[in-house]
Amino acid sequence: MVKTININEKDYLAYTTYAFKRLSGSQQQKGAAFIKTVAIWCILAIAFMFMFRINSISLSSFHWPSAALTTLPFMAFIIVYFVNMHKLQKSSIPNENGMILGEKTIEFKSEGIIEIGSLSKCFYKWESIGSLEENNGDIYLFVDKLIALIIPARYFSSDVEKEELKTIVRTNTGDHIFRHGRLEN
Repeated sequence: MVKTININEKDYLAYTTYAFKRLSGSQQQKGAAFIKTVAIWCILAIAFMFMFRINSISLSSFHWPSAALTTLPFMAFIIVYFVNMHKLQKSSIPNENGMILGEKTIEFKSEGIIEIGSLSKCFYKWESIGSLEENNGDIYLFVDKLIALIIPARYFSSDVEKEELKTIVRTNTGDHIFRHGRLEN
């Protein structure tokens, strides 16, 4: 099987988002879950503060301006953190038509995978494939914890073709792919 693809900035950002979530192990923890977790911790903190003031457990005696002032630095930190992470992600986008972005041909052979780009030619033995993972239709063939061959969903003419690629990978990696990673559909 031979695939000619063109990896763009959007494909790369989708990949890096997935890869970092994969590394942190928090694929289930998304935006709404994060906000829910923060809210629960805030409620627990307020409940803990009330425990030390058992004789006056009324909300009217709680000093809300102090609570808001105490919360403000933490909220500022969280906002600055997410802004900086977004800037870091944007600044780490590879060069257009470089080693990662741009047009390349990926050839799947019995010996391994050959990836040919405008600036490179790489050969990956089947043993180097740690896992094959799918994210929103895109296929990622991980050759390391953070490095993967990216095949965007738009380059598959059908689900049958995508399944054919998965079968080729399964056939050539044997159970190796199951020992070192996960094969997801």
